Amino acid sequence: MTIRWQEPVAAGSGLLVVASGWLPWWLVRVRVSDDSGTRVATFAGTAWQMSSRWSAAIVIAVAAVAVWLVWRFVRGRVPLPVWLAVLAAVTVSVFLTLVQRSDIEPMNDPETETTMTIELDVDGKPESEPGADIAADWMKRDHLVPYRSDGLDVGLGWGLWVGLAGMVVAGLAVAAGRPRGTDPT
Repeated sequence: MTIRWQEPVAAGSGLLVVASGWLPWWLVRVRVSDDSGTRVATFAGTAWQMSSRWSAAIVIAVAAVAVWLVWRFVRGRVPLPVWLAVLAAVTVSVFLTLVQRSDIEPMNDPETETTMTIELDVDGKPESEPGADIAADWMKRDHLVPYRSDGLDVGLGWGLWVGLAGMVVAGLAVAAGRPRGTDPT
């Protein structure tokens, strides 16, 4: 069997999709003031932590690419029904990622300007990280609500875009490796 460009690209993008699951898909930035001054504390949530849809999208995309690659290396030519099923699976993973993104509804009206001041009363108890309690309230699995104000910024992280790009590239590589009549490669 001759290895074409589609196999390494599909394998690489599949690995990228898996790796993206541990990147920050959801970010909470809280402005905190303490003895060290005012700074922004950033808390990140992975796809695995934040969304069942994102988790399912990653698993589906990686499984589809794995099936396609195994079929290519073991059997050579991928039959049309299997190829279509793999393409459908990758398409579903992209759809799930985009649907979760579009289901995130803003909490505040874009025309309304809000200012939030958060004061933490520690009462002498050491806190693991200033702002961690606030971030935890905004990082509930499958309940993603973006919010922007002067002291709090909650929304999508760059890991989502890496994962989505990996899914699209995997789909394009599989699509380019379409079945070709009686060609055994």
